[in-house]
Amino acid sequence: MVVLLANTSASSVSVFNQSLTGFTQGQLLLLAAGLGLLLALSLRIAWSSSSARRAKRRELRAARRDLEGRVAELERENARLGKELEGTRHTGALTGAGRASSETQ
Repeated sequence: MVVLLANTSASSVSVFNQSLTGFTQGQLLLLAAGLGLLLALSLRIAWSSSSARRAKRRELRAARRDLEGRVAELERENARLGKELEGTRHTGALTGAGRASSETQ
């Protein structure tokens, strides 16, 4: 507030070929400080949202790697169980044929 009270003479400032007149130097300084604060806040928001997106992507990549590992583990388990089932069928077929021949005697 001291800046506004101490600088009471009107000034003219040209921004983008547009003249701003009728504002005191204190008001112009306050306006510039406000714009600087808005710029700093918008940069901070952009930076924090960017880092949040990076963290989310990192988390999603880790989850995808975990799921891919689990899928590979399940595929190996499925292959092992398939071989085990095939072996059981083969053994069962032999046992069933042996029973049939022993029952006919």
